[in-house]
Amino acid sequence: MASLTGDSFTFEGQLPPDFSLKAQAHYGVANNCEGRPRARSFESGFQSNSQQYRFEIPVSYREGLCEMRLARVGLFIHGRYGDKDWQQTYDNGGLVLVDSLPQGAPAFQADGTLSKTAECTWLFQISKLYLELSKLLSCKGAGAHLVRQELPGKTVRLDVQVNPEEERPYMRGYWMNTASGWKPCTGRWNTQYEELCTEPPKFRTFKMDGQECTVYPNCKE
Repeated sequence: MASLTGDSFTFEGQLPPDFSLKAQAHYGVANNCEGRPRARSFESGFQSNSQQYRFEIPVSYREGLCEMRLARVGLFIHGRYGDKDWQQTYDNGGLVLVDSLPQGAPAFQADGTLSKTAECTWLFQISKLYLELSKLLSCKGAGAHLVRQELPGKTVRLDVQVNPEEERPYMRGYWMNTASGWKPCTGRWNTQYEELCTEPPKFRTFKMDGQECTVYPNCKE
């Protein structure tokens, strides 16, 4: 895939430790040329330390006699919280190409850059499949609107941040925040999972990293 001369933009940013980013560029066929939509992926991979990523994404390119034009870029922010295969998860974002910016959307600066920050939070629960503590990832601000005609030669920067102090239960009202940490409730149904807290609350144990725990994140009180 060769981009037209100078017809690309830079997508870059910083990722926290144990995070990776995949950008999937989707292209449509221009000028009623006979062809099929295409996609191309760019990936950073995981690293145990914080890392910088940088992708050069074509805005248009030629495939045979057809010109392919970028329509959107899907973003997949992956995080891992353990060594097991299932201890990875992701949230979505996207770069949307438009003819004009929606009201309030940020524009490129005079130096040709657009900078944004995605704020990610870990949400924990008892996995119904593995019966251990598992986590989901929720990321806000992971995307931008980009004016198609302005994009070639520009730089879009998306930094990803995560604050471990903002971790919270996935299910509201199923864990209780105590002086020693978060404790999962049990009650009406006596299942293997957390349940809606009752009054007075009843707590259950859970497994984390092979240990029997009573409280998160420290496991033991």
